[in-house]
Amino acid sequence: MKILYFSDSRFPLAALAGAIHTGRLPAGAPPVREQLWGLLSLNIKGGEKIISLGEDDAGNKVYALSVKGERGMIYRLVESFLSIYNIQEAEMRMVDNKFQDNIFLQSGLLLCRFALLVPLGCLLSGIGLKKLYGELAEWALAVKAAGANLP
Repeated sequence: MKILYFSDSRFPLAALAGAIHTGRLPAGAPPVREQLWGLLSLNIKGGEKIISLGEDDAGNKVYALSVKGERGMIYRLVESFLSIYNIQEAEMRMVDNKFQDNIFLQSGLLLCRFALLVPLGCLLSGIGLKKLYGELAEWALAVKAAGANLP
């Protein structure tokens, strides 16, 4: 079974949820900076592409997709992905990450675009992530527990 986390947030919340699902990020507390940098090496912030986050304990392959824009685009991208790789729809479960960027994440992402303001942007993004992380982890663990029985 393949599980695809997706979201339309600017911050890669789908990738964070998938990383919690696979155990690459801790579920009990927000990750430390080094753990996030390890994930950023996967280029989770770059463009509209599906990234692999590994397998969970049950052998399900976990993927993440973040698309800025309309939600309908996500479904079209996934349909294309399924047809390109000849994957039956029953083999893939799409999990809609309805979490939205909070004001701290939005501000942090904006400030990180300017070289002199990157430290402040990282600080604000960290605060925003801490505020959201508990709910995101709880949701990802619920998806993991459901496994192949997802609706």
